[in-house]
Amino acid sequence: MARSMEQHRSALRELLARTRPDDAAALLRLDAAAGHILAGDLLAPLALPPETNSQMDGFAVCTADLRSPRAGGGAAAAPLELPVVGISAAGSPPARHECGAATAVMTGAVLPEGADAVIPVERVHPPRFDTPVITVPAETAAATAPGTFVREAGSDVARGAVALPAGTVLGPAALGVCAALGLTGTDTVLVRRGPRVLVVSGGDEVLPAGAPLRPGTVHDANGPLLRSWFESAGAESVTHLRVDDDVDAFTARLRCTVGEDHPDLVVTSGGISAGAFEVVRQALERIAADVWFGHVAVQPGGPQGCGTVLGVPVLCLPGNPVSTWVSCESFVRPALAAVWGCCAPPRWVEARLGETVTPLDGRTQLRRGILDTVGGSDLFDGTGRVPRVSLVGGASSHLLTAAARADVLVRIPPGTDPLPVGTAVAVLPVAGGVVA
Repeated sequence: MARSMEQHRSALRELLARTRPDDAAALLRLDAAAGHILAGDLLAPLALPPETNSQMDGFAVCTADLRSPRAGGGAAAAPLELPVVGISAAGSPPARHECGAATAVMTGAVLPEGADAVIPVERVHPPRFDTPVITVPAETAAATAPGTFVREAGSDVARGAVALPAGTVLGPAALGVCAALGLTGTDTVLVRRGPRVLVVSGGDEVLPAGAPLRPGTVHDANGPLLRSWFESAGAESVTHLRVDDDVDAFTARLRCTVGEDHPDLVVTSGGISAGAFEVVRQALERIAADVWFGHVAVQPGGPQGCGTVLGVPVLCLPGNPVSTWVSCESFVRPALAAVWGCCAPPRWVEARLGETVTPLDGRTQLRRGILDTVGGSDLFDGTGRVPRVSLVGGASSHLLTAAARADVLVRIPPGTDPLPVGTAVAVLPVAGGVVA
């Protein structure tokens, strides 16, 4: 009986959890940490912003002056003239504000001591800085409260507070935070360490790229595909082992490579079905006590295997390239995210079919699709509009060039009745697609 998709995901999570090492975190130089995930909270060594500063080009004022009898009594009933005394630019030492006056300030300049608000230059008369006196309209004076257009020191993050919590992906914004806090590329951050992965691919019919093809042979797509996928999923390193369809040679080379490289995870592609030359299945059944081979109720990616071999967890993926890739997205990524925390978990969202689709009876299909927004909406625009998805290529697991044009996987639930245009389905954004 075939496993359900969730049963297989649970099996992989449990397998990886049993064998994950305790030291799944490492210090990494910041200049090499892009894309990695923080393993601990990053505390701010200083406040951001370090000092209270102006949010606008304008004039620093004391709001009490705007409500003085000089302003027409009480609630700023008449325009108010203020002499301009001094100017403060970003990077300059803080100026001293004089009561009853205005201090010209530029965006980012430290707020002069004694001022508590900023009036933008375009809201006074004349709207420029080369003037000895400005006139503040009554309505502007009335609307200017303490803190207007002022960025308080520490309003982004206070000194000693958590600037970036554990689990933050070190993308451009997070790396910008690190730079703003004064960290340099040679400073280190604690990141979640991904597994050291040994990728195994090959077969008598599979030749490396660049080798001339002879009848009945193909180039190895799965080795480079898996290397790229695991590197993007946060693996610490990826080693590639090419093998042929000799069970004894496969077993010997696997033993040798595992002994030398000490991987945290072995991932194979192909050789696990019911054929006469299923080298991976035959070899691993000899040397592993707990390896499982079977089917999952999904297409593509039905044949699967997993277990512990030579003390290392092994994930056995089907050999057709699309099946290999879809298996990584639907089974391997959730396990890596849940156990190692080195990549983000899959995030399925809703779309509506742009064409009629006939499902499979008893198996979930993971078709490849292109997301087409409806009326300019996108996945997360909050308008309530749902994007439309069009399938690309057929359902067959050898259509790799079509898969490369896809930007989502489309989950088609099992059934017998066609799903009409507009049916809501779950889609998973994936790396890929074509940019117009």
